Amino acid sequence: MITAPYNFVPLNKEVFYPDWSEDVSHDIPFKDGESGEIDITITAKSPIFIRDHNKPEEFCQHNGVYYIPSSSIKGMVRNVLEIMSFSKMRDENFDDNTYAVRDLSHAKNFYMQEMKEPTFGGWLRKVDGQYIIEDCGEVGRISHEEIDKALNIEFAKHFKDDVFDSKNKEHKSSKYKYDLIGHELKTITLSEPFRSKNNAKIDKRVFYNYDKNGKKQATLVLTGQPSPRKVRQKKSEGKGYEFLFFDAKGELTVSKEVMDNFKFAYFDNRTTEPKESPDWAYWKKKLEDGEKVPVFFQKNGNTVKHFGLSYLYKLPYSHSVKDGIPKTHFESTKLDLAQTIFGYISKNSQEALKGRVQFSHFKATQNIEVLEEKEILGTPRASYYPNYIRQTNITNNKVNKYITLMNDNAEISGRKRYPIHSSSQPTQTTDTGNENVGTSFKPLEDGVVFKGKMRFHNLKKAEIGALLSALTFHNTPNTFHNIGLAKSLGYGKIALKLDGVNDINSYLKAFESAITEQIPHWASSNQLQELVSMATEQPNKGNSKLKYMQLKEFAKNKTDKERDYLRNYTALDNIKSVTVKSLLSDEEIAKVREEKAKAKKEQQDLQEALTTDNIQIIKNFIEAYPNHPQTSEFQNRIAEIEKAKLQSQFAEVNEKAQKALEAALSQKNKNVRIKWVQAWIKKWEKPEENKGSSKILELVEQAKKELKIK
Repeated sequence: MITAPYNFVPLNKEVFYPDWSEDVSHDIPFKDGESGEIDITITAKSPIFIRDHNKPEEFCQHNGVYYIPSSSIKGMVRNVLEIMSFSKMRDENFDDNTYAVRDLSHAKNFYMQEMKEPTFGGWLRKVDGQYIIEDCGEVGRISHEEIDKALNIEFAKHFKDDVFDSKNKEHKSSKYKYDLIGHELKTITLSEPFRSKNNAKIDKRVFYNYDKNGKKQATLVLTGQPSPRKVRQKKSEGKGYEFLFFDAKGELTVSKEVMDNFKFAYFDNRTTEPKESPDWAYWKKKLEDGEKVPVFFQKNGNTVKHFGLSYLYKLPYSHSVKDGIPKTHFESTKLDLAQTIFGYISKNSQEALKGRVQFSHFKATQNIEVLEEKEILGTPRASYYPNYIRQTNITNNKVNKYITLMNDNAEISGRKRYPIHSSSQPTQTTDTGNENVGTSFKPLEDGVVFKGKMRFHNLKKAEIGALLSALTFHNTPNTFHNIGLAKSLGYGKIALKLDGVNDINSYLKAFESAITEQIPHWASSNQLQELVSMATEQPNKGNSKLKYMQLKEFAKNKTDKERDYLRNYTALDNIKSVTVKSLLSDEEIAKVREEKAKAKKEQQDLQEALTTDNIQIIKNFIEAYPNHPQTSEFQNRIAEIEKAKLQSQFAEVNEKAQKALEAALSQKNKNVRIKWVQAWIKKWEKPEENKGSSKILELVEQAKKELKIK
């Protein structure tokens, strides 16, 4: 059973673009723009902790005054507003990383199928700023006991189940093994190769023993030890072999993309959980010092597909996070409502817009009591696809086949939120007895009160309504925000009280009316239902219990027996679905939809009128929309089309008359020529023939003069 202290608001397929976004200016105010400030009181309903920049264990403070920074409040409100206003998942909102995965839960899953492809050993080196891999081809294997013989040491015993400490992360690393044998690369002379005695048909691995008189040599390569070696008579368990690299056969260039994916998979330079891989930290220093590093890789021709530090290394997904977001979030350069109100700085260009709303710092004013806590803070793993990727291939509450970022149709589960805990006391984490495990911090006790202000400048009524909607969850009672550290444990639950707002419903209604024009289902949407349900206290039990799973449960829930996935919050056990109350009546909603339909029809008619030469279609548009700002433009267009048509008609008749006159004048016999010209004049001086063409009338007069006919 999958449980998690977080859940997701499904991504909106549609994006709301306010029609006034292009008119935002700090110099020219809106005619209906409003400026002002709102007093906000925050009351902590559970212990709360905002980290101090200078003293990480202390609550944020200045000269002994505790406060919540304005940036924290702004981020909290903007996050909710982006959801409620159907804004875009902008590039600035997420790291477009390509995650990596090592999934040993099933022999036929996507990971194991990919890793069945030939995997080779080689040496990673950095040459003139470029990474290359010396290709050593297929690797060999040698047992821990044979390593003892070859190096004349006691290596194998450290990994037996009666000695090996599986709780010690250092003992699981390759560095620990090199500490035992020495950090210089060791060359071993080998016996003839042999294969598995028990399963030679399926097991394609090649094994070697130590032979001091052997003719073949290889370099010993050690990798991590995930679990102890359990030697049994029938079948031993756990890793009992290390690797042998033979002489290099050539070099392969490592592309920047492949190298970046490798570094991300091993959490390069990360100082917070999950921290940089101990194995990568060990080898990285050697690499930067000019030494070569043992790696395992797959290739496509002469190209490195991917590589890692162990034989079954973390495999980069085919798609990045951005690939899992609906394309509608990136198709338009228009500003969404969050950008319009809060401003933005473009990630990929120099474009920027200053925000028109600011928050003050929120100072603690009463009920201030400092606690001392130590908690083990779980770290969400975004590569855990049963939770982070939307699963749709489901029968009887079981996944038929998991969708991952290997699939072209993968979609991320949504915007992550931490549901509100019903208790005022946070969930206590398990004491491991290890003083080095856990995070110490000093939160303020629940009941502490903070006061501050929200100031706004030149906002439309609908924009103020959007902010108030985000602050109050559209005035839904018994809702809470959460902020700060350890939200997963229930810390940081807060209630907000607003002062200085007259007739809040009129502002909320203005916002709802504006967004409903483009998103007719807004009030009843899944997005709002999931968001508001997570903002209320719920009796979390069963699979809705707000706790991280134990490590073994992550793998168990992906097995054939379970094939579980993280459901939407409202679909979990004991969760009551909460929806926002629409402030628009049925008649008003119907009117909004009618106006939207009219606006859509007008836009379609406008496009047709703009792209046609049919005068009647343009006249129909003018008649249907007499007050449209482009009416005079269309009237001029009608005149131009009529003139062009007339010119087109004249061109045709002029050409016909000209050719006929030339034929008459070309007659060599004078009498015949005169007769033909007279016939031509008689025909083309008739209005029904010359169509009023001044060119033809001019030719008629010239012909008459030539014949001396008055």
